[in-house]
Amino acid sequence: MGMDIGFEKGGFETAYANDIEKFAYNTIKKNKPDIQCDLGDITNITSSEILRRCDLKEGEADVVIGGPPCQSFSTAGKRKGFDDKRGIALLEFIRVIRDVRPKFFVFENVPGIKSMSKKQIGFYDRASMDKSKLSDDEKYGSLFKEILEEFDGLEGYEIDHDILNAADYGVPQKRKRFILIGSRVADPKKIFEEIREMAKFADPRVAAEEKKEPWKTLRDGLSGLVDEEKELTEFPSWGKYMKYIPRGVGGNWTDLPDELKKEAMGGAADSDDEKRKGKQGGRTGFFRRLGWDSPSPTLVTSPSQLGTCMCHPDEDRPLTVREYARLQGFPDDWEFVGSIPQKYRMIGEAVPVQLAEVIAATLIKNLRDNN
Repeated sequence: MGMDIGFEKGGFETAYANDIEKFAYNTIKKNKPDIQCDLGDITNITSSEILRRCDLKEGEADVVIGGPPCQSFSTAGKRKGFDDKRGIALLEFIRVIRDVRPKFFVFENVPGIKSMSKKQIGFYDRASMDKSKLSDDEKYGSLFKEILEEFDGLEGYEIDHDILNAADYGVPQKRKRFILIGSRVADPKKIFEEIREMAKFADPRVAAEEKKEPWKTLRDGLSGLVDEEKELTEFPSWGKYMKYIPRGVGGNWTDLPDELKKEAMGGAADSDDEKRKGKQGGRTGFFRRLGWDSPSPTLVTSPSQLGTCMCHPDEDRPLTVREYARLQGFPDDWEFVGSIPQKYRMIGEAVPVQLAEVIAATLIKNLRDNN
């Protein structure tokens, strides 16, 4: 509901919501008991039923927002796309738009969706291949091209897309999201120009030059938070190494004493595999401690995974559920229903509230300008 809260702050009213997960549905009903909400697979819910529940006719809805599960498209996942059943949610999203005919629609996903190929090839295999021999389906972006064709098939809509960094909009988190906007009442290219103009923050290295404020930091994001319950998961046994990572300023496995790096990282520290040697990348998520004076990195669905560790700046523990929620812009009184892992997942998969609010406010302006 991060996107929904942001759209409400931007001037819209939530009329209908759907989620396939019971804990997410229960969270929506706990916080928004009066909105129409369905628990279940959207494939089994007709567009006519959605309109009936909202007391709306075709063409009356202002906006439909959403996006399929990120696991189908994320660069961190297996990138199976439409071969993964969860990828079909995209087609259902398009079906609802086609039937409901909103004035706008907003589709969000991970930035990796743009480079995804229809035929999966492992990273290291691809790195060693002759690129001229790749088939069309094996080339980066081939699946994205197919996705755009699906959206282009929506009669009467113009579409445009961009990758936005939530930190540029006052979110204390460097989190990039792919945003696609469709409209049948305004020019989406103009809408994106206006959204980019509303980016009042920038990387501190260029903020003064661009006449913007420096990105908000973790300190800014967590300031004044009262977190008496401290709901959190625990680090597994490898958490014993976190005490060696510098406190306050942030760091990762590269800050471990040399004699502990191999012990802590195991096979990930180095490799004799010719395909992989020297190509492991920075691995900055391993044994990562956050710094107070920088934005948080992208929040993932669990802060206690080795490769995407989200350790508190001063304490040897993951960020709490409430700290997670703060960094995504959820109100402090927003109640998450479910187990602790489920709460992290809901927050990690959400769209930052402030980013959604900017998008919503821009759509409201264009809606009024074109009425």
